Amino acid sequence: MTTTDHHVSKHWDYAKATLDALRDHGLRPTPELYHVWFVYYAEENPEILRVIDAVKASGEAIGEETLLQLYYRYIFDRQAADFLQRGMEDFSDVVENSDASLTSTRDELRVYGDVLGKAEESLLAGEKVAEVIHNVALHTGRMQTTVESLHEQLGDYLKTITHLQRELHETRERSYTDGLTRVSNRMHFEETLASCCVEFDTGNIDEPFCVMMVDLDQFKVVNDKYGHRIGDEILVLIASMIKANTKGRDLVARYGGDEFAILLPQTPLKDAMLLAEDMSKRIAAREVRAKSSGTSFGHMTVSVGVAEYVKGEGAAKVVDRADNALYRAKKNGRNRNFAAE
Repeated sequence: MTTTDHHVSKHWDYAKATLDALRDHGLRPTPELYHVWFVYYAEENPEILRVIDAVKASGEAIGEETLLQLYYRYIFDRQAADFLQRGMEDFSDVVENSDASLTSTRDELRVYGDVLGKAEESLLAGEKVAEVIHNVALHTGRMQTTVESLHEQLGDYLKTITHLQRELHETRERSYTDGLTRVSNRMHFEETLASCCVEFDTGNIDEPFCVMMVDLDQFKVVNDKYGHRIGDEILVLIASMIKANTKGRDLVARYGGDEFAILLPQTPLKDAMLLAEDMSKRIAAREVRAKSSGTSFGHMTVSVGVAEYVKGEGAAKVVDRADNALYRAKKNGRNRNFAAE
């Protein structure tokens, strides 16, 4: 067996182990979850190895939320970093080539300046005008070609930079977007929330803001009964409905599994509770149907917990309070909206 064949064989072993792990832990074979397990079995990231081994040793279940956190912390960020590294290398090439082109053009301009200077001396000395003009015209043609070439090269460099900027923007958007529901992901939510907390604590903003945690009721029952494909369709539908019930600056994110987090800037608790009530009613009224067959799966409801930020408490605390309110909503019969105490 060649070295290449050996590597191919090993990767098929990793793939089999990955699928077995997803099946054994009752997880969906999504690209994110698959990627984490594959990296684990390939032993490509020591932090992922450490965390999963620790969870295994504790006897706890390895859930989707844990794996998604590992994915966004250690895999997707690394992919973005790899892109940025390649982008910086490409940009460095552009700068280096631009500098070389400009240096070459500068040298030719110096030569052209010398030619014009000598032409002036020759004319003053009474030399034949025709020969002087011919020589100047010859060098002018060369200079024109050089300038046109520089213009073309700079145009190409500008296109390269524009392409890099577009790729950078797209990479940033992907790094902040949940692959399934297309709303923001947990990483984006936590970064934005942390920024809001700092601005509020330092007095840069004084409008109250709220955090809302939304969880689908009895979602595991739906998944077990109809399968993960239908479960995914329901998550996408609920995410779109939550998004439709928020306004411009509000941030909707998939926090993990079937739980969503919403950041509501410039929104006091009273208004946030009204939004939760309206959103819950709209979701409960919507009949859930499969896109492919039109089969009805009845109605889904959500439980909601809301917390208004208290100055100085920090991002983790306000999320915990909203989560506790969500837990109370679940405990009190589901399809309810509770404010944090």
